[in-house]
Amino acid sequence: MAFLLCIVLPFIVVGWVSAYVALNTIKEEVGSTTLQLVKQNHVTIDKTLSAVNDRTITLLDSQFFSNPEGYSFWTGIDTLNEIRQADNILDSWSTGGTEYAIYMKNIERRATPFDLSYKTKGFKYLDGFSGGLPDPNVSLMDVSGAGALRVMPSGSGETTISFMRSILNPRNYNEVIGLLAVNKIEVMLTRDMVSVELPAAAGAFLFNTSGELLMSTGSGGLNPGELGKHLEPDVPYGYIFAQEGGEEWLYAYSDSSRFHTRLLYKIPLESITGKLIWFQRLLVVISFIFLAFVLTFVLYMVRLVVKPVVELVSVMKIYEPGKKLLLSEEPLRQDEFGILQGSFVRMTRRLDHSIEENYGMQLKQKEYELLMLQSQITPHYLYNTLDSIYWYALDSGNTEVGEMVRDLSMLLRIGLSRGRKMITVGEELEHAQAYTRLQTKRYPDTFEVRWQIDDALRDFETPKVIIQPLIENAILHGVRGMDGEGEIRVSAVQEDGILRFTVEDNGHLQVDLEELKAILEEEQSVKGYGIRNVHQRIRLHYGEAYGLAYERSGDGWTRAVITLPLRRRGPEPLGTD
Repeated sequence: MAFLLCIVLPFIVVGWVSAYVALNTIKEEVGSTTLQLVKQNHVTIDKTLSAVNDRTITLLDSQFFSNPEGYSFWTGIDTLNEIRQADNILDSWSTGGTEYAIYMKNIERRATPFDLSYKTKGFKYLDGFSGGLPDPNVSLMDVSGAGALRVMPSGSGETTISFMRSILNPRNYNEVIGLLAVNKIEVMLTRDMVSVELPAAAGAFLFNTSGELLMSTGSGGLNPGELGKHLEPDVPYGYIFAQEGGEEWLYAYSDSSRFHTRLLYKIPLESITGKLIWFQRLLVVISFIFLAFVLTFVLYMVRLVVKPVVELVSVMKIYEPGKKLLLSEEPLRQDEFGILQGSFVRMTRRLDHSIEENYGMQLKQKEYELLMLQSQITPHYLYNTLDSIYWYALDSGNTEVGEMVRDLSMLLRIGLSRGRKMITVGEELEHAQAYTRLQTKRYPDTFEVRWQIDDALRDFETPKVIIQPLIENAILHGVRGMDGEGEIRVSAVQEDGILRFTVEDNGHLQVDLEELKAILEEEQSVKGYGIRNVHQRIRLHYGEAYGLAYERSGDGWTRAVITLPLRRRGPEPLGTD
């Protein structure tokens, strides 16, 4: 269902929308291109009509307006010679298959030697505003000098296209005295219209202002009612698609305001887009075939993938840590899901084993805690015993022994610290000072210890017993045999969030700094256990950026420097004393 809703349905919708948009886009492109073709073809026709129009203007100007004798000649023809002379003039203007004719009003009532009504070209009179011309053409004489296209009958009984314009009286422009007609214009227009190759069943149609069909090309036909039904009369050009006879057609048209003509193309859409639409439908069919293939493949994958996953999930749901499952470690299948099943079974085995080990470790931890509780009893009795010795020495008047017992008790108490690994700086300094007092009593008048301590640091945190090993090394390897000239300086300062302990001595023996560095880096393991232990414990607590380092001071002393991050001591954990 999810596949159908999330993949198949969107695929069908997108495919249908894409096909619809593509088809409309193709139709619009075809319509726009055809309209441009119609416009270009109409421009060519207008150029041809403009040439005819210019020739008629030139003819009238030379025969009537610029020649005063011409008016008398054309209005006074009554002999055969004058008729022939007029016909010869008009024949000389007839070019390209066209025939020029002048129809004059018989103002002076001239009697011609024979009947001129049969003539379709040359000169003839219009007696009584008839003379064989249709009434619409005679009415054109009322138009003041403008040219227009009309359909006229020819001598053979067929129709012809005539370009007609009225002849004005050169002495009175408000009077129309005749009509100039250029017949057989279709000879020239046909050449322009057939220059555009049309598809089968298509047609090109040229109309005048009266809606008369002047001429047409192509094998297609046009019903008179289609013009008003499909075309906008007030829009000079455009195209539309319309259904006609169960088929979709493209109508593209262009109007000419100069000669008041309309050129119309009627083209069956399938003749232009047939292959594109066929190709588009082929793509749709291929898409559905591909979709069916994908659906089949998905169903196969569901059977191949989802089913073993569901089985594995069902096993995972019933599994509980420590609960044995009767599953074989051998995979049932040799593919990735078989590997996944085998890995899951092995994981459950390891998890069960880890739970057993953890349970055993918890038992051992309980035993260890019990032993720790028992071991705390022994230091308690030891502290009490040392305290009794201390007070006995004081009561006996041996204060020096009492002070040594007190310092020893402090060393033991801070060194053990009830199992804690971290103590305060103040406690660490008390431990180091107690050790120093014991050593000064052991080596009297041998060395002196100076302390430079920032009291603000006493509540900060430090690993325990890290200063005492450094002081011990300074005494044993530095100032022990200097007969009162030995000096040890111990300092604790802070700088940029760093806690720095420094132990310096002026021992008479020069220390090999490279050897000390090798000891700290565990390149030598024979000696130096104390300082290596300090260095490693600090790094385990705080990382590689901190630890112990040795250097030579400016006055030649040996200096041991411990760097720690400056951290305040957290709250004491709940426990027994």
